[in-house]
Amino acid sequence: MRRRAETAADVDLQWPTGLGTALAIASGRALSYRRGVPRPVVSAPRWSAARGRHARRDSSTTLDAGVVARWLVGQLPGGRYNGLVVGSPHGAALHLAAGLGVPWLPAAFELPTADIATFDGTAPNGVAADGVAAAKAGERNARPILEANPDVAVRQVYDPVWRGWSASATAYAVVRWQRLPDAYREFIADRLRPDAPIIVTRDVSRWLTVGGSPGYTFQLGGRATGLTPGDYYDRRTAPGPSPDGPEDSDGERSVDRGFVEDLRRFAAAHGHPVRQVLYRHPDVFSGAVADLYRDWLRAGERTGNRLVVECGRLLDPWHVVRAGLVPYWCEYPLRSAVRAVSWWLAGSEPFTSVDVLPEPPGVSLPTTAPLAEWEAVAAFGARHALVDSRCARAYPGGGVPAHHATQVLRTHPHDLPYLPFMKAEEALTSLAQRGQADGLLIL
Repeated sequence: MRRRAETAADVDLQWPTGLGTALAIASGRALSYRRGVPRPVVSAPRWSAARGRHARRDSSTTLDAGVVARWLVGQLPGGRYNGLVVGSPHGAALHLAAGLGVPWLPAAFELPTADIATFDGTAPNGVAADGVAAAKAGERNARPILEANPDVAVRQVYDPVWRGWSASATAYAVVRWQRLPDAYREFIADRLRPDAPIIVTRDVSRWLTVGGSPGYTFQLGGRATGLTPGDYYDRRTAPGPSPDGPEDSDGERSVDRGFVEDLRRFAAAHGHPVRQVLYRHPDVFSGAVADLYRDWLRAGERTGNRLVVECGRLLDPWHVVRAGLVPYWCEYPLRSAVRAVSWWLAGSEPFTSVDVLPEPPGVSLPTTAPLAEWEAVAAFGARHALVDSRCARAYPGGGVPAHHATQVLRTHPHDLPYLPFMKAEEALTSLAQRGQADGLLIL
């Protein structure tokens, strides 16, 4: 748990944030419970954002991406593993790792940059009227990060749709490793068993971005709103803060190509095969992993007829495995996500039980799925259909803590004995068969 800021100095302290960080912590927790060992206690790395043009930069005001990588690895319990899943943050990738009995690690992490929208003092109320000031402020904030960490790239994301509602959703920076960090190298070399496979999950969706100094890009908008990249730009004028306009690029959840190539070289030198799972739409990966879990459970003489639909940070891979549930993960509580899970359910053998955990977005947008649509998803359950009551009360304008998913799923009875872990090659073959017609590519 992140401690609450208590002093004026603490207000400026920053931690690595984002979905990837949450999934890495959940992976360590699931492995600890399954192995029956205590969870590692590792203090989160902290630093201060340098303020002002002439702010002094020292060890307390400079981000060290290597320290963050070591902290992420430190979430995992000791011992050796039969493989590793690494890459884009996706709930289904975490469930895949849990089914294989291996860790999940991110290829990037996020930083809160809520102050970038106030860089242009000439804008009304000190808030940037467009992406120009946000892009400049983001590049200014990224400069010390890039200088101190030559092996990373920074993507500043600014979404004006969330302005006034959520500072963390309005502006954040994605720090992506362009090569394998030392902590990951040590983990692969020392803690993976011989010939253990490494699976890289890669989100290959596209977005419009504007370039800046080397290593820096600016992105206006994001997938959380359900809008498309073109929806954020005025087509009547030159779009974006660059005279040349934005360029088609990879999205903020993508994995840097340099990271993948460096991982492949290092893994090959240590005798570990590297496989890749590529997807353009997160829902495709979610459906394929849900099918994989159902097949795995039924191969172990379980029913595989109890489904839990998770959303955002409301997920818990350990209790899914412990209770013998089938997990389907939605990235955001959007109409498009509900439509995707509904089509998947319509094409699947009926489930006797469907539990739904919709994460409240905090504000209702036209693209946000209404509660009635989540209730329609739960109605696919033949005997048991439930939208979690706390999520329903908070939806859409409230909030629910991430650990609420653990509190809900822990009430499901144990499904003993635990099944043997999946085999990586068999799991990838199954994913390829399930997803080949839907945009899921296995390399």
